[in-house]
Amino acid sequence: MSPTDDQILVIGAGPAGLAAASALLRAGLAVTVLERGPAVGSSWRTRHEDLRLNTVRQFSGLPGMPIPRRFGRWVGRDDYISYLEGVAVAEHIRVVTGVEATRIERRDEVWAVLASDRVHRAEHVIVATGHDRIPVVPAWPGAADFAGEIRHVGSILAPRAYAGRDVLVAGGGNSGIEWAEHLARVGAGRIWLSVRTPPNLLPREVVGLPLHPLSVALRGLPIALKDANARVVRRLTLGDLSRHGLPTPAEGPFRHIARTGVTVAVDSGFSRLVRTGRVLVVPEIAAFEHDGARLVDGTVLAPSVVLAATGYRSGLVDLVGDLGVLDERGRPRAAADDVGRGLWFIGFTAAIEGMLRLHGIEARRIALAIGGARAGG
Repeated sequence: MSPTDDQILVIGAGPAGLAAASALLRAGLAVTVLERGPAVGSSWRTRHEDLRLNTVRQFSGLPGMPIPRRFGRWVGRDDYISYLEGVAVAEHIRVVTGVEATRIERRDEVWAVLASDRVHRAEHVIVATGHDRIPVVPAWPGAADFAGEIRHVGSILAPRAYAGRDVLVAGGGNSGIEWAEHLARVGAGRIWLSVRTPPNLLPREVVGLPLHPLSVALRGLPIALKDANARVVRRLTLGDLSRHGLPTPAEGPFRHIARTGVTVAVDSGFSRLVRTGRVLVVPEIAAFEHDGARLVDGTVLAPSVVLAATGYRSGLVDLVGDLGVLDERGRPRAAADDVGRGLWFIGFTAAIEGMLRLHGIEARRIALAIGGARAGG
C-alpha cells in the first residue's frame, strides 16, 4: 500500500461509524471515516424536528461517552446530533465529509473504495452506512395524476407544516405510527393510516416507566417466551384494537424481527388516537385518482397530502452486491464479523432492545478482531 492509503476505513459517520472509529482509536489503531454529508450524523439532520429516540438515554450512547443527563429520557433529534458532534471531537475522530462511497472492490489484496473524490485503498473497510439510506416510495398506479402532494416522510423536516391539512399516511410500521401521532399533535385535519400488514405494537412506557430497559434485561430469554411476554404486555396496556383495523399479528415481535429484520411499532399515544377516532386505520392504497386515493376495498379518500412511511433501502447492493456478502434480502450475512478478508459491517442488526445499544458491542468486537489480525499478521 502507498503512503497515501488508509489502513482502516470506515464508511459513514453516524452513530455506528463513530462507535467503530472510537473503538479502533482506543485500541491504538489509526482510522479514517468517510461521510457523504457535510457533517457527522448527516442522516439525523435530515429527519424531522419532532423526532425522539424510542430507546432510553442510558442505553443509547456510545462506549465511554454517555449521553448527557440534561437531554432527558427520550433524546430529541437536535440533542442527539449535538451528542454525536461531541463524540467526534472528544475522541479525535478523523472524519472526511462530502465524500460518498459508491462501490467497494477487491484489488491487489486490498480493498478499493470507489468514492466521489478518488479511489481509496484500505486493508480493512467497515461499512456503517445504515438501513435508512435510500427512501422507498411505492410505484402506485395513477400517482402522477394525483392533484395532491405525495412525499416520503424522510424528506419532511417539520410536521407542523401539515397543521389543518387532511393527511393519509401510507405504512403501518413504526414510522407510520409515529407520524400519525405527530400529525395529531400539530393539529392536522383528518388523519388516515393505511395499513397492509398489522404491526406488532408495544407501548413505550407503562405507568410512566419505560419498557426499553426491561427488553434489554430479558434479551437472553428464548424467543417464544419473549413473544409470549410481549403479547401479555400489549393486551394489558393497549387492549384489543381489532375492531379498529389493527388485530394482533399471529407472529410475535421477536420472531418477526428475527425473520424479517422489521422491529416493533412503538406506541406513544397512538392506540388512544385510534380508539377516539382521531386516527382512522384504513386498508392499503390500490391506486390514485386525480382527486383522491382508492383503497383495496374500493373506498376513495380525498387527502390533500399523502405521506409515504414506506421504509428505505440500505443501498448495500450497489455498494457490495458483487462480493457475495449479502443474503437474499440484501442484508449482510454477518453484521459484525469479518465476512471476507477485512470487510466488516456494523449497525445492520435490528433488535427490539435497540440498535444504538448494539453499536458499541459490535464496535468493540470489530476493533478486537482487527487488532488481533494486525498483531498476528
